[in-house]
Amino acid sequence: MSELKLDAIEPGSAIDTGAEEERFRALGQQAAAEVLAKRWESGNAEYVGDCPECGRQMKNLGMRPKEVRTLCGPMRLLRRIGYCEHCEKTVSVLDERLGIKESGITPGLQRVICRTALEMAYEPTEALLKDVLGFKPCSAREIERIACKHGKEIEKVSDTIYTRPPQTKKVYSLSIDGTMIPGLADPEKHRIIWHEIKLATVTDVRDFEMPFYVASTENAEGFGSRLCKNLQAMSITPDTMTQVIADGAPWIWNQVDLHFPGVQQLLDFYHASEHLHKTAVAIWPKEKEKADAWWKERCDQLKTGKLDDFFASLKLIAKCYANSISDDAGPERLLKYFEANRNRLGYAEALKNNWPIGSGAVESAGRHLVQQRLKRSGMRWSLPGAQAILNLRTCHRSGFFESYWEALAA
Repeated sequence: MSELKLDAIEPGSAIDTGAEEERFRALGQQAAAEVLAKRWESGNAEYVGDCPECGRQMKNLGMRPKEVRTLCGPMRLLRRIGYCEHCEKTVSVLDERLGIKESGITPGLQRVICRTALEMAYEPTEALLKDVLGFKPCSAREIERIACKHGKEIEKVSDTIYTRPPQTKKVYSLSIDGTMIPGLADPEKHRIIWHEIKLATVTDVRDFEMPFYVASTENAEGFGSRLCKNLQAMSITPDTMTQVIADGAPWIWNQVDLHFPGVQQLLDFYHASEHLHKTAVAIWPKEKEKADAWWKERCDQLKTGKLDDFFASLKLIAKCYANSISDDAGPERLLKYFEANRNRLGYAEALKNNWPIGSGAVESAGRHLVQQRLKRSGMRWSLPGAQAILNLRTCHRSGFFESYWEALAA
């Protein structure tokens, strides 16, 4: 700072505030980095200690420099190095204490990198961090490695960071759905392999707590186990659930029956309405008013709990229009669909209690949580890479991002 020389600002002259701010920021970062380096170097011990692997006493190699990247910019840090002749490895206790053993990037900077990478692709993240921080912290490849590392680490500590006070009443509504993302290319078939992301959203029907998200690249069984583990950490049990809402996918209901027995199941009302409308239009393609009237009446019967009248109407059109319409929209198929989901039509009770009757929460999450980050133009994902980013995004969107970094520091 003593070497900084500035011309006096003349009255009425233009002031390049942007250039001056950048200059002072760079000087401030440099000064902070120098102070931090001195402070951290004071943490060096005279005794290098024993080897963490074999327990033998290590040889003191003295102080060695290391380039460290921090939120204040890069610095040159002196650390005492120990050498184990038996394991033929060097060890820096200070590196371990500062959390810079692997990458030379401080946890504080890694947090900013992960926070940006969970929102953007890795190359734009590199450019944005350079503009915002005033220096280039790392390459896009390093950003990917750091994001994947912490995305995997979140799974290991999920049972300690995902915590909420237990509830004694039914306050949680669970919605489950699936969405697709592009995977890597198949070298033999020369085409992109698509992966289904299974997603769950837990909402508080009182609107007191933030939604909680679980996303998985695994199969149905793996997703079910992951969901149960995270919900148990959150103290969310079947006794505190009002309902589980989903479309008619068999894998969803199989997992619900397995992990949440006794919880009221609800067929997403939009899907139910869509099936009804499709059949109405197929029966009366040229009589729009008649089709709409029939469709609206069936929807009203579902919402008011008049299920006997509802099924009587479906049986009537199935009898009158049997084999006259394609199977895809046929009335017989419609009747079988609702009969298979008869125990999942409790819309009247849900509306009475001001509970949701649609899976809009999880479908919205499929867009803003999964597709906005993992389904952009040109993106191709391996399953481990996709799961790591999903872990970061679900942790952040559920409100536990800071809890993870606090647990990491502890």
